[in-house]
Amino acid sequence: MPEIEATANYAVEDRGDYVEVRGVVGEELISALKLLARVRVLQADQAAIKRAELVQVLMAGEFSLTPPATLAQARRVAVARDALLATPVYTHETLQELRGDANTSATRTWLSRARGRHALFTVTYSNRTVIPAFQLDEAGEPRPELAPLIAALTERELDPWAMWTWLTKPTSYLSGETPSDVAASRPERAVRAVARFVVPRSG
Repeated sequence: MPEIEATANYAVEDRGDYVEVRGVVGEELISALKLLARVRVLQADQAAIKRAELVQVLMAGEFSLTPPATLAQARRVAVARDALLATPVYTHETLQELRGDANTSATRTWLSRARGRHALFTVTYSNRTVIPAFQLDEAGEPRPELAPLIAALTERELDPWAMWTWLTKPTSYLSGETPSDVAASRPERAVRAVARFVVPRSG
């Protein structure tokens, strides 16, 4: 038989699919259950208050609320972007100087049109537009062999930072060669590589 839990006034016995309470009338039991329900509500409210207080303490102290995996990924992204920014880049001002445009407004207009036809791409860093220099020739014109690659990556809605990485880093799609380099010597091979890269993976 299941053990009976008893107090001075009542006893409780677990019957498996129900609980038997002895020593109290039905109205008393109903009142007790209603009281228990109110207690649970108060406990939940108190727990929410405690959680809010704990969050404030953690935020004010030297505790990180971000999961370690998220922090590690953010650090990897930051390191990768720093490496890209360490390569030659242009701003509106330096690109204007290279191209010999009358003013930066003309450069911005030209850049917007070139970006619109997928001749090049830009990234935003510290609220400034950055133009990766590998896309341009010595006169500041887009390298035509890169256009099909940039168009394919743009249509796949790849993030510009990811585009920059894929175009300038060795890839298994080209047996460890760099797409932007291969595009200069064997553009058709680079086009085939980007076509394989942008195909959505099934499953």
